[in-house]
Amino acid sequence: MKIKAKQYAVSLYETLDGKSSSEVKVVIKKFVELLVEKNQLSRAEKIIDEFIKIWNSKRGIVEAKAISAKGLDKETIKLLKNYIVKLSGAKEVMMSQEVNKDILGGMVIRYGDKVVDGSLKTQLEDLKIQLIK
Repeated sequence: MKIKAKQYAVSLYETLDGKSSSEVKVVIKKFVELLVEKNQLSRAEKIIDEFIKIWNSKRGIVEAKAISAKGLDKETIKLLKNYIVKLSGAKEVMMSQEVNKDILGGMVIRYGDKVVDGSLKTQLEDLKIQLIK
């Protein structure tokens, strides 16, 4: 039976939970050795991605991305983080930014499996559809 990346990640999380930093180093070293022994090291990236999802979920952390036509200032990012905390109930928001001039203005916010699209491009497309009807 092939062990899935998520199963490895869950095992790693459960093993690391509550450990000191010196214990964490030992566990990670043994975990990597196990992956090598099982010829699964090529799956490390998927396992790490799953581990991060589990870690964030258990700690109430939400990863979010703000996509806008131009860079955002610190105050706007702070307001967005607070908005996402209210929407998601998260304890903490890890925000990244992307500049995409194609959206024309406004912004698109992605967090978890949700998308809040307040871009000018989408609003114009919606208006076009309404005018065609």
